[in-house]
Amino acid sequence: MISKQPSGQCRLHNVQFYNLLPRAIVCSAINSAQTKLAIARDDGTIEIWNLSHAPFLEKTITGGDGVSIEGLAWGGSGRLFSVSLAGSLIEWDLSPGDHPRVKQTMLVTGNAAWCVDVSRDWRLLAVGTEGGYINVYRLDNDELTYERILDKQEGRIVCCRFDWTGDFLVTGSADAVRVWDVRNGHAVHKMTTGRTDRKQETTVWAVSVLKDFTIVSVDSRGRMMLFDGHLGTVLDTMVVSKADLLCLEVDAEENELYLSGVEPVIRIYSRLSREAGAQTRFIRSVTRRIHTHDVKTVASFGKSLVSGGLDGTLVISSFPPWRVDKYLPFLQSPAAVVATKSRTVLLKYVNYLEVWTLASPANSAGPQSNGGSKILQIRSKNDEQILCAAISPNGRWIVYSNETTIRLLRYDHNPTEPAKSRLQRVRNLPEQFGVSYRVDFTHDSSGFFLYTRSGTINYFACTTGDEFFDHKQSIEGSRWLSEVIHLSAVSQCGHYLVCADVASAIVVFERSKTANHNNTGKWKRSISLPRYRLPPTALAIQPDRTRLAVAFADHKLFVYDFDEFQFIFSTYVKLHGPDCGSPSHPIGGIVFDPRYDSSLILQNESHILSVRFGDGATVEPDEEQQADRSKRLKSADKGGAGSANEGNQSKYTLKAVRKGARLVSISWLGEDELVAIEANALSLVEHLPAAFRKKAYGKM
Repeated sequence: MISKQPSGQCRLHNVQFYNLLPRAIVCSAINSAQTKLAIARDDGTIEIWNLSHAPFLEKTITGGDGVSIEGLAWGGSGRLFSVSLAGSLIEWDLSPGDHPRVKQTMLVTGNAAWCVDVSRDWRLLAVGTEGGYINVYRLDNDELTYERILDKQEGRIVCCRFDWTGDFLVTGSADAVRVWDVRNGHAVHKMTTGRTDRKQETTVWAVSVLKDFTIVSVDSRGRMMLFDGHLGTVLDTMVVSKADLLCLEVDAEENELYLSGVEPVIRIYSRLSREAGAQTRFIRSVTRRIHTHDVKTVASFGKSLVSGGLDGTLVISSFPPWRVDKYLPFLQSPAAVVATKSRTVLLKYVNYLEVWTLASPANSAGPQSNGGSKILQIRSKNDEQILCAAISPNGRWIVYSNETTIRLLRYDHNPTEPAKSRLQRVRNLPEQFGVSYRVDFTHDSSGFFLYTRSGTINYFACTTGDEFFDHKQSIEGSRWLSEVIHLSAVSQCGHYLVCADVASAIVVFERSKTANHNNTGKWKRSISLPRYRLPPTALAIQPDRTRLAVAFADHKLFVYDFDEFQFIFSTYVKLHGPDCGSPSHPIGGIVFDPRYDSSLILQNESHILSVRFGDGATVEPDEEQQADRSKRLKSADKGGAGSANEGNQSKYTLKAVRKGARLVSISWLGEDELVAIEANALSLVEHLPAAFRKKAYGKM
């Protein structure tokens, strides 16, 4: 759908055929020291979110067919562990400068692994299994070593949690909660839960341990139970829900309990008294109805609560003040790529790609002229999850990569006779054409960049006509970028490449002046911008200029001229109010407006915004901006001229262009057309099962 163009405005392509499917969130774990959140989805994917300011997806560990992650836990120094139904304990390597990968794998005793927990002193790790075994490992010197197996119990161990000393482990299983002495491997107490129906066992889905050794459990009867861990006796039992309670969380001060499950309501229980010697008691205080389907995990972070479940939406809520921010199950950016010259768009899904055409301006007779049609669908080999994909601006070349293979495809589209269109795989490519996690084409479609896990950027270009790509150069980006590159952009002239990592390093590479039509010029580092305290979330290069726009997690925005080594514009964008979106959502996309020299188009998950800076702007800098400019960052570049001029211009005018609740990306098409891609709302809910329903009195 393309909007009509009023006088003085641009046309807007409203792409709403991105049919993303919901991917349920199974479990989560928070690393408070590093402000990182790890969540696992039902397709085996693990996502690492940065919570330092506006939360954004930082890294993705792809899953696969039959992979089921059932538990996550953080260890010391940012070590991440996961357990799966395949019966394996995996430690993931999240070290700087490398793409997430398996560091080591251990097979546990007892078949499928259902739960994992790390002691609060990061000394021990425990895994509960289907066969009733508890595997204990020691975490020392950045290693994972087998310690012992505790006594076998009947039935599977569904959940486990260490006490505050790390000497005792509490587990939940069918009809019972047990306390284990980790030092001798024996069960100290067994507390039975009872049954609602004597023929149906009660499953304890989650447990938690307070500092005074009070144990809290939730089960399949919808009840919460409190036990005395020292004596092994029941302190209290409360009916919370009419359906299974699946998750439980205690805040850092242990003043509140968060419970939820099949009934998609998060119930909060507050502590009555903390006097010495007083019995630990909780009463229901607040309920939050922020999910539509089963809630499978909750985790507290400061004053906020992170929750997720069957609908796949990550929700971060807080009270007071009351705030709810939802993050849809989007794929790692870029999830959509617009081919500007062929007027097509490539949409990336979990294991396949789609190519759609965009409406032509000549055919846009009204505000809802629909010209989009699907012309191509490509499934990955063996249905493996796709790491990255891109289409050339002329629509002729498509590159996609998964964990084991990478392919270059040539697509000859025949618009008049679609049946005669041809898709052909390009073979006999150089050995440097290997598995990558990111790809960028040049604007003239004559070359592309592949970003490998080792930090190397491989540049390929056409040498003979338009038939074959040859490897031209390997750029060792790891020399200047200590982390994985998660943002990149190629200038329209094809002479500049900008890369940024999650450690806030931003580097500009330039092709030497000897470059000719055969793309033989060598790429070299030109400049490194001053580092900011937070990671960038979006960047763009202005066409026909040497200006770079970068947005950060706290909504700081600047425009830097990397040819003249100075900041043109620097400010904090105030995203407050219903017309600008939530301040807890990052700026996910930037494009320069080609009609104006000092205008940017920004995109977050719910709004498209226009920023005019320089002459004619009206907003004055606030105290935070003044303080930021007083703390000059030293440039790692030629003489540091950039930081000396930072913030010379900070006035701007912010205007809402359009509201869209599920925006994925924006791109400029030609001189007066903007493409806005958003996820189809219907596709995110139509494949979900029926939600829990409770009959109200007097209603059918």
